[in-house]
Amino acid sequence: MFRTPLIFLMLWTQMVKVESTCDTELQNGLFQDLLNMMLKIKGPSSAEPSTCNCKKIVIAFTASLSATKSIGSGAVVKFDKVWTNEGKGYDPNSGIFTAPRKGFYQISATTMSPNGKYFYSYLMKNNEKNVGVYTGKGFHTGSANIVLKLKKGDRVYIKHRSNTEEIYSDSDHWSMFSGFLISE
Repeated sequence: MFRTPLIFLMLWTQMVKVESTCDTELQNGLFQDLLNMMLKIKGPSSAEPSTCNCKKIVIAFTASLSATKSIGSGAVVKFDKVWTNEGKGYDPNSGIFTAPRKGFYQISATTMSPNGKYFYSYLMKNNEKNVGVYTGKGFHTGSANIVLKLKKGDRVYIKHRSNTEEIYSDSDHWSMFSGFLISE
């Protein structure tokens, strides 16, 4: 903690001695050495380019339904078209996103009801209802957006509530599920 002022004082003393001999080149060299030593002790500033080869952790997924699916009451919606799965947290076979790391995640879902019917569902975290998604009757969408604090291994998914036995989608991918890590 006291090293920096001590080094500065020692070098400043040397610069004062040099100043009396009027050698400007030597004085500038000592001053540059002083600055370099202080920067090494301090470390890189936020204004300087980082020399860290650290790779930013990216966890993100987006999946959608490519066609209308029959789905039983209480079943998990299995979004089959995977657009993004950085971090490999989403499993299209189960329809479940499992958090690969702890942190705050933005999670969203949009579901569409089939013609003349409703579609009720929940955004779930570890078998616990978080928010409901309700679509109007016939080709209407319902959406949910939530920020969740997840631990590594927490599971998030969309669960069908009841009534209608189909969730609508087609090649335009009306029904979607996605999320990403905001911060740890």
